[in-house]
Amino acid sequence: MPETTYYNRAQMALDNKAAPVPDLATIHYQLYQDHGRPAFECINCHRGDSSLGQRISTLALGGRDALIYVVGREDPTLEKTQTAEGWLPNAACVSCHTDSLLRLAGVQNHFHNRLPQAAQALANGGVLTVADSFKDRATLLLNAGLKTVNVALTCTDCHEAHQTLPNGANNFFLDVDRRNKACIMCHQAAKEGPQDINSLAQGN
Repeated sequence: MPETTYYNRAQMALDNKAAPVPDLATIHYQLYQDHGRPAFECINCHRGDSSLGQRISTLALGGRDALIYVVGREDPTLEKTQTAEGWLPNAACVSCHTDSLLRLAGVQNHFHNRLPQAAQALANGGVLTVADSFKDRATLLLNAGLKTVNVALTCTDCHEAHQTLPNGANNFFLDVDRRNKACIMCHQAAKEGPQDINSLAQGN
């Protein structure tokens, strides 16, 4: 049921561009079509970064899920917020959105730059860039480099893939409460910045 629902959402969105896009996964279908790229498919995210090891993991998980379905133990919940294999889609996020992790823009993008995934993306051959609005500070920012935080956060801790969110496309499919919890988790790990939700909301 969930997979059928997700697929139908995507097809309906492709056929009706004027309707609000319900979730992050669906908008990928639209954006690929809008930019003339090959058709987007579920496996684009669920195979991770497409490396051999992650492809093998994908096949193993597919076999396990098929068995769960055959014996009637599948989870019919449509909009899941937690999955046991979330690391695979998150690896796909990082492989496609390296530019977001490595684009320096001061506090405007620090929530991406501080993630451990940013350091990994840089080590894997990614290149630091500076946002156009910060070109006057490009040398300073590039010399400072990345200051990542050892925190167990992933992309889907803030950006929910299959969760329908009102006005989601205008907010990068962020749930404010989940995002704020992720912010505090990172600030506490870094031991700097707001240390609780109330101080975060007040901008202290």
